[in-house]
Amino acid sequence: MCGISGIINFIKKPNVSLVEKMNNKISYRGPDFKTLWSNSFSSIGFVRLAIIDLSDNSNQPFLSEDKKISIIYNGEIYNFQELKKKYFDKKIFKSSGDGEVLIYLYQKFGIDFLKKVKGMFSIFISDENNKCVYLVRDRFGIKPLYYFYDQSKTELTFCSEIPGIFENTKIKKEQNYHETARYLNEGLVSSTDQTWFKNIFQVKPSSYVFFNKDGFKQLKYYDLVENIDEDKNEKDFFYYKKEFEEKVKESFGQHTVFDVPAAIHQSGGLDSTALVAITRILKKNFDTYTFDFENKNFSEVENAKDLSNAAGLKNFTSLLKDADLEKYLLKVIQIQYEPFSSLRVVSQHHLFESFSDKSKVVLDGTGGDEIFAGYHYHALAWHLDMLKEKSLRNIDKRYKNIVKNHESLSEIKFREGALKRLQKSGLATEDGSEYYNSKFLNKDFTSKSVPTKIERPFKSNLLNAQYTDFIYYKLPRCLRYIDRASMRFGIEARVPFLDHEFVELCFNLPNKFKMGYGQQRLMMKYLISNSLKRKLILQNKRTIADPQTYWLKNSLKKMILDLLNSQFVKNSEIFNQKEIISFYDSFSKSNKHINSFFLFQIINTILWQKNILKNEKI
Repeated sequence: MCGISGIINFIKKPNVSLVEKMNNKISYRGPDFKTLWSNSFSSIGFVRLAIIDLSDNSNQPFLSEDKKISIIYNGEIYNFQELKKKYFDKKIFKSSGDGEVLIYLYQKFGIDFLKKVKGMFSIFISDENNKCVYLVRDRFGIKPLYYFYDQSKTELTFCSEIPGIFENTKIKKEQNYHETARYLNEGLVSSTDQTWFKNIFQVKPSSYVFFNKDGFKQLKYYDLVENIDEDKNEKDFFYYKKEFEEKVKESFGQHTVFDVPAAIHQSGGLDSTALVAITRILKKNFDTYTFDFENKNFSEVENAKDLSNAAGLKNFTSLLKDADLEKYLLKVIQIQYEPFSSLRVVSQHHLFESFSDKSKVVLDGTGGDEIFAGYHYHALAWHLDMLKEKSLRNIDKRYKNIVKNHESLSEIKFREGALKRLQKSGLATEDGSEYYNSKFLNKDFTSKSVPTKIERPFKSNLLNAQYTDFIYYKLPRCLRYIDRASMRFGIEARVPFLDHEFVELCFNLPNKFKMGYGQQRLMMKYLISNSLKRKLILQNKRTIADPQTYWLKNSLKKMILDLLNSQFVKNSEIFNQKEIISFYDSFSKSNKHINSFFLFQIINTILWQKNILKNEKI
């Protein structure tokens, strides 16, 4: 895991001193090694977090024998051992690490080598023979890569994180109002090449940027839709169960190769429970980390400790005190550098910081809800699909079982009209989409926003709901949050559920094996029940454990009121101050379940504008 940065210019030699500043800006991403490297049209910075092969042999860049081709990358290539064995004589390798194989793959297959690698990565390739460069991002966007293109100078600047790009003081820090509108109107984050900053872009997942003296273009090398066949001939349950078990063991086996201390982020939920169970199946033991809160009504510690004890693992906790919340929130805003949608991100940062001296790798369950159809509204989508095929009486019975197995599926009542929205679009969001485009935003702002075109390529409502969460809503933002949170503290977060072959397998499971017998995540539950025979395994998804609503009403109340009543908000071209204050007053006094996500998004956007964009003290 690393940080990369650089400047490419085919007209004049890039500014090496500026690249050094960029490299220093992201040095926390790689505390183990730092270097600069240049050729005729590239100046590159690299910082390394050593995970596999801790020797200098795995330091980057990786160079071809004639030094005409160079590669630096951030991430992990999980099938590197298989690739070495299949295509090359092992004698050519100077290291035992995962990254060196990339240089030989590129020489052998060109840019098509991307179709052969499994992993999380952002890659820079400089090819002096063909006088071009590539900027590459993994299939699902696990690892970030940002760029700025100065057309007048035919110069491209790139970095693992946006603050590095702004080390060039000539690049203006301007708000991208289109992205702001996507976030406030639709709940969308990071699903396109846009960022919150005008003219700062990200390489899109499954894509690469090709750049030469004639300019650049972004091309796609992978498409999840092309690997999903909803019209396939179905096999029986035991066929899929066997296939599922084999792929789980393969993916997790590859994700648990490292030469440093590692741990599991154990929330107490089903995804992290699955991580514990699968590593036990593989006979690998890791400590588990869980965040805790002063208000024990929201604590996950008891459940997490119970599960860890069942697996024979040690569990450690990180307590975020209410009195420290405001200070830590402002710290996280600086680190994330773009708005985030939940205070859970703050808890996540605190967890990584608390244990950064103990582990350099953390296994995380991100992606599990999306691929296993674990969200509440996935049950609604499944219900609609079943209505097409079965009798209403049988469907109602199965649906009631799903409702009964959710601790808080009464929340669906708060999401009035969810079923109607699903019938219309195949999608419902957990973030309260019914509130977006509301009275809390100025009409001049909302009128300028252009709705995002959401692709719904499948006949199945459930598949479409999963897909939109995976591509547009849930997953992109979760991946951004976890990368910045973990890397800030020198930790590599691995997400084994996002092995692309495993993702394809899960999406291709017939709906009746994703959600049957009143149970969501059916296949995963069958698997882990063989390892951890606990009553908790049979529970469906619980509500988000963070005390977000409690914090907004109590610990952060003074800060919020000061913020909302400020001249800054009064003069805002985006927000309707009067309506927001009125709503917050009602929200803070109400005992009813009111969606706190969209409220926090407004507050977080204002904090971002003041703290990051305007550099004003809060």
